[in-house]
Amino acid sequence: MTHVIAEPCIDTKDTACVDVCPVDCIHEAADGSSPMLYIDPVECIDCAACVPACPVDAIFEEGDLPSQWSKYTQINADFFAGGGAAAPAAAAAGGGAAAAAPAKKAAPEPEPLPEPLELSIEEMYKELSEIREDVATNRGREEEGKSTKRSPTLIFLAAAVILLMVYGISNNFSKSVNTSLYGKLSAFALGDRKPTLSGSVYSVNQTIGDKKYTLEVSDSIFGGRTLRLQAPAGPIQRIYHKDEKFFDNVTNQYSRYYYTFVDDKSDGTVDSILQVREIWSKENRFLGRYHNPIQPNPELQKSYQEAAKTLAKQFGIAESGA
Repeated sequence: MTHVIAEPCIDTKDTACVDVCPVDCIHEAADGSSPMLYIDPVECIDCAACVPACPVDAIFEEGDLPSQWSKYTQINADFFAGGGAAAPAAAAAGGGAAAAAPAKKAAPEPEPLPEPLELSIEEMYKELSEIREDVATNRGREEEGKSTKRSPTLIFLAAAVILLMVYGISNNFSKSVNTSLYGKLSAFALGDRKPTLSGSVYSVNQTIGDKKYTLEVSDSIFGGRTLRLQAPAGPIQRIYHKDEKFFDNVTNQYSRYYYTFVDDKSDGTVDSILQVREIWSKENRFLGRYHNPIQPNPELQKSYQEAAKTLAKQFGIAESGA
């Protein structure tokens, strides 16, 4: 079975394959006008020496030729059958340029031997079957060598993931040992559970007097931590919502008001605030909830800090460092 040069060779014509061919069966037009190189199917001994030499992977064993390039088996054969003139299909693939006679390399002059060599018939000739066995063995070694290689991209990605995980765990650990009141509150909600790749959310609810406090910590493996403290709020003057009039007309209802303070770094600085109103029926049926974003100000910062201290005291967390 012969080897075939396919489409990737067009306009490349790298002659590395010509240099390694032991039987000189790879040619192009003598005047260089052919768009590609061709393998003589009669002269080819199927040694596969040209396959790894091709820089554009254009050479295939006839049985392994991709289906989209199957026509190149005939194109290679027609080049030599026509006395070196490129077949129409090859001319079309190369932009219409017809190839002339193939260029034959001049055989190098043998260097004179220092002394005559005495070789036996067995040493001078080798059966074609033995050559094919050697080629098959070499191919197996080549494939084995390829399988042991590791992609640099995969190695880089694996290293990046490991570094991110180490960074995230160390970052979360540093927050869990934070000596500030707010760091201790977030660590209290986190408990002794380790952060996970998908992130985790923990909540702690406490009723102090007649007021309900909720502490929620969102923790990520990549080091992000958000502390949300839901604390009772005073009367809400007005919440803007397109359906407010509907709820105003509902009888037998009552409202619950609270603030949700968001502290992204668990450092006692409020990053955002939601003023919340919940509408409930007298039968304890939930009717609706409105969120009204409020810009943090010193008064609300103080409210958050007081609520956090109240909750921390109930948890038995010292206020030192707050």
